[in-house]
Amino acid sequence: MATSLFSNGYALIIAVNDNRNPAYALPAVGRDATALRDVLVHPRRCAYPPGNVRLLLGSAATRAGIQAGLAWLRERITADQSGNATAILFYSGHGVYSPGDRSYYLLPYDTSAPLAASLLRATDLAAEIEQVQPRRLLVALDCCHAGGMGIKGDDLAAGLGLQKMAAPAEARPIAALMQGQGRAVLSSSTAAESSYIRPDRRMSIFTYHLVEALTGHAQPQGATEVLVSDLMGYVSRAVPGSARAAYNVAQTPVYQMSGENFPVALVLGGAGAGKGQPLPDPLTALPVAPVLQTTIHTGGGAYVSGGAFTAGGDIHLGAKTVGGDAARADKAVPSGNGGAAAAAIGATMTQAAAAIQRAPRGDAAARAELNGLVGALQIELEAAAHDHAAAARTAARRLAEAAAALAEGDGEMIAIRGRALGRAAAALADDRTTIPALAGQITAALARLNE
Repeated sequence: MATSLFSNGYALIIAVNDNRNPAYALPAVGRDATALRDVLVHPRRCAYPPGNVRLLLGSAATRAGIQAGLAWLRERITADQSGNATAILFYSGHGVYSPGDRSYYLLPYDTSAPLAASLLRATDLAAEIEQVQPRRLLVALDCCHAGGMGIKGDDLAAGLGLQKMAAPAEARPIAALMQGQGRAVLSSSTAAESSYIRPDRRMSIFTYHLVEALTGHAQPQGATEVLVSDLMGYVSRAVPGSARAAYNVAQTPVYQMSGENFPVALVLGGAGAGKGQPLPDPLTALPVAPVLQTTIHTGGGAYVSGGAFTAGGDIHLGAKTVGGDAARADKAVPSGNGGAAAAAIGATMTQAAAAIQRAPRGDAAARAELNGLVGALQIELEAAAHDHAAAARTAARRLAEAAAALAEGDGEMIAIRGRALGRAAAALADDRTTIPALAGQITAALARLNE
């Protein structure tokens, strides 16, 4: 158990992984945000009180939802009487730049036409963040994703002259956040670069190393707190090496800091890492939370957990009984056919990613961006597999076949397999509207990479 809690720590985690317009979806960022939330609230990791952390995903990450989240954060910090509050704001989604008014914008879930009216201006967001006024604030931004929606061609945003871009640290809205006793802003890449997903597609490179830094990798032996300067220094050193090793591309985190060097979390629940003790890998399962060997009856209501929950017995939710495996956070993972299908899809997608890396044409950045799309589709297919296992596995196989044709440099077969992928994706459109959009982007990217 934790030796203490990081009781004055608060976090708002925003991930626009889904979008009302499926072409704008970024499924992979949901996995990042959930991993970050889980490590923050775990008692043997960062040890934030679960009630102090809020996660906004998908349809919750609308303009109004993000503003409400900031209002919640402001209320929690205002109620903190310690005068020692520390806040983390994490945003992962699309960012765009408008040369016309020299402004940066974020794309919320409810992005719609006319686009300009639905975007969230970064200066407005910065103004709302300033009102939060914690003593210490860390803002982490991941706004320029490779393998996501490309704002170009006949895309809705291109007609407005918008450019896909992350706001650089020196931009006015970011600089406005630097006013305070302790302030830090960390961006996943420079404005001219993209943020890449790991080759295993389980997490982005940036968030993987951010979670590493939050779990002791950035601190000297014996330290019991994660200091913000160490965190940002670690991430800025680790990310470029991983991006270069994985894809031979540049991804360079940028950070700014003013005022005091402040702690943002506890190291391993406040215990710190002992000599020779291995530090946790962000991809390994978190330590099991205390198990409740009992049956929970909610009387027909819903059960909502702010963190991880494990049940050794049955959970009765009104008319529904979950026996055996636990429902964790916002996603249930069954061990039946859906779970087996998801595992098979993962293996098939790994084959596809390996084939893409063998493509005889195209540069490393193009292959990396295509694999980002593959990772996003994998997440969607794994989710769809719970109700439509056969159709989801078929779509995965069609993608692997198209990727194999790419590795052979066979343009005609790429086109044939791409159309087959499109048909397989269309069969899942009613369940997951993002899947056909991702399949179309992948098919186009395969053809471009073979040119």
